[in-house]
Amino acid sequence: TQRSWKRPYGVGLLVAGYDKTGPHLFNTCPSGNFFEYKAMAIGARAQAAKTYLEKHYEAFPSVSLDELIRHGLKAVASCLQDAELSASNSSIAFVGK
Repeated sequence: TQRSWKRPYGVGLLVAGYDKTGPHLFNTCPSGNFFEYKAMAIGARAQAAKTYLEKHYEAFPSVSLDELIRHGLKAVASCLQDAELSASNSSIAFVGK
């Protein structure tokens, strides 16, 4: 539905992209609003990942791609309660040059 009081999307998404100004990460909300972030987590138990990202955010510009991937996996792992992070329950994507 396309009414101002209805939710046009119904889901939240993280959308990553890269252009001439560099990488971008957008969070779309069920309300249709969107916001740009440098690091973000959404979904069930995402607060643990957000806390991890906030604590380590200052180091991100100076670390290698492998370290950034490690930080991302640690953030996701902090959200898991009854499972262990493995190749069967996770995937990694790199957006950039």
